[in-house]
Amino acid sequence: MTVAENVWIEHNLPFELPGGEVCALWLALEHHGRLTWEPGVVRISVSFDRARLAVLDLPHAVNPGGRAFLHWVFRTPSAIGRHEFEIALLADDAIEPEAIPLCVPIEIVERTRTESGSLRDRVLDDHARGWLVCDGVSWSRTGRNYPQFARSARGCRTVDLEGREYVDYLMGWGSALLGYAHPRIQEAVAASLSSGAITTLTHHLMPEVAETLCAMFPGAEAATFGKNGSDVCTAAVRLARSFTGRPVVLTCGYHGWQDWNVEKYGFAATGVPVRGEAVVVPFRPGDRDQVAQLFEAHRNQIAAVMLEPAGVIEGSGGPIRDADPAFLRDLAALARREGALIVFDEILTGFRHPGGSVQHATGVVPDLTCLGKALSAGMPLSALIGRKAIFDAAIGKIFYEPTFKGEMYSFAAAREASAIYGEEDVPAHVAAYGERLGVMAREVSTAFGVAAEMIGPPFRRMLVFREEDPRKRTLLRTLFHQELLRQGVLTTQNLFLPSLAHDDEAFALTRRAFELAFALLAEASATDRIVSYLEIPPLPG
Repeated sequence: MTVAENVWIEHNLPFELPGGEVCALWLALEHHGRLTWEPGVVRISVSFDRARLAVLDLPHAVNPGGRAFLHWVFRTPSAIGRHEFEIALLADDAIEPEAIPLCVPIEIVERTRTESGSLRDRVLDDHARGWLVCDGVSWSRTGRNYPQFARSARGCRTVDLEGREYVDYLMGWGSALLGYAHPRIQEAVAASLSSGAITTLTHHLMPEVAETLCAMFPGAEAATFGKNGSDVCTAAVRLARSFTGRPVVLTCGYHGWQDWNVEKYGFAATGVPVRGEAVVVPFRPGDRDQVAQLFEAHRNQIAAVMLEPAGVIEGSGGPIRDADPAFLRDLAALARREGALIVFDEILTGFRHPGGSVQHATGVVPDLTCLGKALSAGMPLSALIGRKAIFDAAIGKIFYEPTFKGEMYSFAAAREASAIYGEEDVPAHVAAYGERLGVMAREVSTAFGVAAEMIGPPFRRMLVFREEDPRKRTLLRTLFHQELLRQGVLTTQNLFLPSLAHDDEAFALTRRAFELAFALLAEASATDRIVSYLEIPPLPG
């Protein structure tokens, strides 16, 4: 919807909204005055029937002639009937007289209750920390609501509580590499259910899976297990520190949510106290010079270099690089010369990267490897494998004995998944499908005249827009994500993780969703009214 008068150039409020629904208000402002609007000085008031609902901060300073795009996720009032939203600028002396409030008449109608909507409201009211797509927004002008909760998942499809089916490109956050509910995995888990999941004695499946992993990965001679990737990444850091007697760890990529890895973000952001001296120091992917400088700055203090060796997402616009064998060889040589360990975090790339891992593909063998996600084909299990000398010297010193690390249903799944990985070239299927996605994205975006492309290695792809204005780029990314969801393609941040279950039918449905999404993007870009098409909150970045 276009707004002609004053600073309010565009908003997305329709004339009718359901009561008690979660929606996202979008608003575009254009500064027609003489004074710069500063965040915290100029704010935006949103009122409903003259009762103030929210005060929104500007996302950035707005110079004369500039624009700002704001959003606000809110639950619509439940009072049925004719009402009015009023949007106004708040400031002491920075607003010119012509900046009159924007008044939008709204008809609040009876909400159609859905199972997802009721459950979503309970999650929001109870503050349960579940992932809600689009921050819980489900309302859509077209009547096809956005997905909220899953009822089931099989193959590469997820079905929500209302029975709508989605081609899923997140695949349980990368865990279902073989597809959801793979028949052989289901049978293996079902056959193990005659026993309790956790036994006092170590279940025989644990050493069996450990032995299998050590045979699958070069240089691996010992193993321990956890439930999440964060578990074994933490164990790897403790093991390296204990083995070397050194405190500093150089890192590149994401290594989990535990204290050692998030301390660098500060106490206010994490609740983790910050020590005076940083002992976890990040470095940029592929930056030899920076790593050499860090080794010099922390000489004789570095316990390990821990990195995702491929597929690190460096920003909302990329890059996402594949493994650089020369860099990995240089890094390993430098670390070993300095007496530090090399730790590959292959939580994502394990069983997915060509060859089954980055170490297989490049020939660079780390001292320790963290595995997870696809290890047990969707069941909760992670593993730390590596040189026996390191385990023998330090595993008993790091206080790592999670109660559930020996849960046998996941080991049954892992044993069967390992057999499948040995029989089928899963990485080849993933690579071929990922390449097809890239070609298709290029063809469709070109056909509709939208500057976009699929980046990243085939196992971890992301759709990005080649738009110089970062604010417009965010709008385009968000609208594309919104339209994929509306067309039955489930992703986040426009990321795509192909699996063995993605087939020709899924590809055809995805292509059709891309065509409809890019058609709408082309239309919105041509009118320069993208905000009026948006119904979900902006994608981060």
